Amino acid sequence: MTDRTLEGPTWHLDRGVSVPAGTTISARFVGGTVSGHAGINRYRAEYRVRDGDLELGPAATTLMAGDPEAMRAEHDFLQLLGAIDGYRIEDGALVLTDRGDVPILWFEAAPDVDEGIVGTWAVRGVRIGDGLVSSAGDPDRSMTFTADGAVSGSAGVNTFSGTARLDGERLTIGPLRTTRMGGSPEAMDAEAAFLRAVEDAVAVRLEGDELELLDADGGTQVRLVREGGAVAG
Repeated sequence: MTDRTLEGPTWHLDRGVSVPAGTTISARFVGGTVSGHAGINRYRAEYRVRDGDLELGPAATTLMAGDPEAMRAEHDFLQLLGAIDGYRIEDGALVLTDRGDVPILWFEAAPDVDEGIVGTWAVRGVRIGDGLVSSAGDPDRSMTFTADGAVSGSAGVNTFSGTARLDGERLTIGPLRTTRMGGSPEAMDAEAAFLRAVEDAVAVRLEGDELELLDADGGTQVRLVREGGAVAG
């Protein structure tokens, strides 16, 4: 596609930094805020577009450590991000340029979410501690995946929204945003456990009308059933 714009898509770094296998560097520009995955940590910065220039504020990041190669890629990416002064879209790709209009970072739009998981799913189980706890009696917890790479739903008390990318069976979700309503301590604890389980998911297993979100070890974090689908016993 060639009709993409800066805002909207989730962009994955393609060139400009040497990114080790299994590491994703991403950017999503929405409403004056750019955020994404820098390699190990998530980052966030304010931006403004003016007369073709792209003005970026300083990036705030989480402070996790990880694989040395991924950490080097993250450092290089954030350094280059701080030098960005412009952008252009070329053949559907995003090119970020420095103050001399020299391209220094190239991004490709993340593929749309696979059609197999598009739709609304009722949550039927959530990993809490070492076990999967049934939530079949809680009809208010759900997830909806859309074809343009968004995920939203109800966490029980609050609603949430964010981005989702599926590459084969590999899943990348977040960052997630939630509303700020309060509830009973039990309800808030259950909601927090659900959101943690969702954010820990890195892969999926889809069988008919049942979807499982899996962690890095293949363990089920969240079990879902498609709305209107049959519920297995």
